[in-house]
Amino acid sequence: MLLALACAMLAACSTTPRPQFSSEAAPGIVLADYKTYSWAFPRRGGGNPFIYERVQQAMDASLAAAGYTLVAEGQGDMELAFTLGARDRVDVTDWGPVGAYYPAYGRGYRYGWAYQYNQVDVRNVTEGSLALDVFDAKTDRPIWHGIAAARIGSRDAPGDALIRSAVDGLVERFVAAGGR
Repeated sequence: MLLALACAMLAACSTTPRPQFSSEAAPGIVLADYKTYSWAFPRRGGGNPFIYERVQQAMDASLAAAGYTLVAEGQGDMELAFTLGARDRVDVTDWGPVGAYYPAYGRGYRYGWAYQYNQVDVRNVTEGSLALDVFDAKTDRPIWHGIAAARIGSRDAPGDALIRSAVDGLVERFVAAGGR
C-alpha cells in the first residue's frame, strides 16, 4: 500500500519547467468586447513547423475553453500572432564565502584555524520564449502582449506539457486582464 502511494506521489511530481509570465494590456481597451479571433500570420516561414503547429493547436484549444471562437482569416474581432524564440545564456551563481571549516576536535586540532573558500556555479542554459500578440482586427492596433519564458533543453524541442503550460498561462492572463 505504501509502495503504491509512493508511486502515485512520484507520478504526480512534474519535471516540466514552469514558465514565467509577463503581460501588458493597452490602456483604455475593454478586452471583454472581443469574442472571435483569427490568426494574423497563418503561414510561417523558418523555425520548426511541428512546434509552431503544436503551439497553434494548443492555443486554439485553450482559447476555445475560455469561450473564444476561431473564425476565418480577417473575420474576427481580434487577430493573434505568436513568436517562438530561444537564446543561450550563462548562469553564474556566487554562493559567497562558505563559513569556517573546523576539523574534528582531537589530535592536530588548532583553535581558530579555518579554511574559507568561495563556491561559484557556472551553467549554460537555454531559455525558450513564447510571445503572444493580440491586435484589434479593425484598427490593427495592439491591445495585449504576453510572454511566457522557461528553461528548455538546448538540443530538445519543448515538450507538449511545457507548451500547454505556457499557452494556458498566457490565455489565463489575457482573460484576467478583462478578456472574459
